[in-house]
Amino acid sequence: MDIRIVVDNIGKSFGEKRLFSNVFAEIAGGQCLTVTGCNGSGKSTLLKIIAGLVRPTAGQVKLILDNRLCPKERIYYMGLVAPEVSMYLALTGIENIIFWTKMRGISCSKVEAENFCRQMGLGKSGCDLVATYSTGMRQRLKLAVIKAINPPIWLLDEPSSNLDEGGKELVKELIFAAVAQKAAVMLATNESEEVMYGKSTITL
Repeated sequence: MDIRIVVDNIGKSFGEKRLFSNVFAEIAGGQCLTVTGCNGSGKSTLLKIIAGLVRPTAGQVKLILDNRLCPKERIYYMGLVAPEVSMYLALTGIENIIFWTKMRGISCSKVEAENFCRQMGLGKSGCDLVATYSTGMRQRLKLAVIKAINPPIWLLDEPSSNLDEGGKELVKELIFAAVAQKAAVMLATNESEEVMYGKSTITL
């Protein structure tokens, strides 16, 4: 699948407050685009606009598949890791992975879900209720879910937040692996090392 995202003159305001304007970018499968800026500059909002969760005040986002505009909702092709994304606290880590993959029409067995938990450093905690997880463990579970879904477009909003050094290394490995598999990755971060992962950068 040849996939491209075109960000065409995007702007966003909330009432009289202008968050950003005149944002242009293009990202293709096999590339990583980073988004940086100070706190409150609109990094998270831009990712939500690209996902189709927030409407821009100006401009448009185009998803192009095999040189044709995609007729379906963009979110169908995307996976989002963000602070606002929550896992079900009353389910185990394994059950969350099985639930979210099923919602995407992806088959994932318990054994496969256990393996995704292990790969993200959760170990046997995949059998525990998410309500008992630390913030770092919940972040690792979000990463396990997007790895299980493996969408053609990855939207990562501060994916290293609440993670230790080992977790940050896992984020790096995930991004590089997704790019190698020809996924389009958009990464919102102010981590200097992570900014370098991008072939290009948007500074808000």
